Amino acid sequence: MNTTTFETFTSSTTESIPGLLLSEYDSLTCLVFLLKDEQKLILERRTESLMLLLTRIEEQLVRIREHQARRDEALRKILSGAPPSTQPGLSHRVLQLPFDLREQSLDLAQRIDVQMQLVHELAWQNHVLLSHSVHFLEEVLSPWLDPQQEALTTYGKNGMIQKGARKSNSFQAMA
Repeated sequence: MNTTTFETFTSSTTESIPGLLLSEYDSLTCLVFLLKDEQKLILERRTESLMLLLTRIEEQLVRIREHQARRDEALRKILSGAPPSTQPGLSHRVLQLPFDLREQSLDLAQRIDVQMQLVHELAWQNHVLLSHSVHFLEEVLSPWLDPQQEALTTYGKNGMIQKGARKSNSFQAMA
């Protein structure tokens, strides 16, 4: 590879890292707002609105995965000779970048790491809220249902829909 080709490759790749990080951060911020809206809808028991919002959340997750894939590919090209980071999180990978790129990208990488933590916390909270809501509905409906018939459909421990799931020990610990 001649010098001109290498400089062009390096320049176009390195210029895109901060832009890729900014796009990923924006997508994560949008997801945080969607998860907060989801939480509100769960609390208000607005099922139809929640179902519509879940579609938007899934679409946003696809966008985030696309941003992450492009970012990972750009980092892989730049860091091809560097040893892999043993630390979790994007910030540690960005620390391996050349100084000029590291300076531009570190703040965004740290913000992305914080947003990812927030996304995980909100997703867990929403899962617990939804689990509590389903359990509450089961309790309300149980006097009118035949105890021999497992008519209610809920989510099991593995996240799959199952018939007649009952309150688990983990739920009792949270209650």
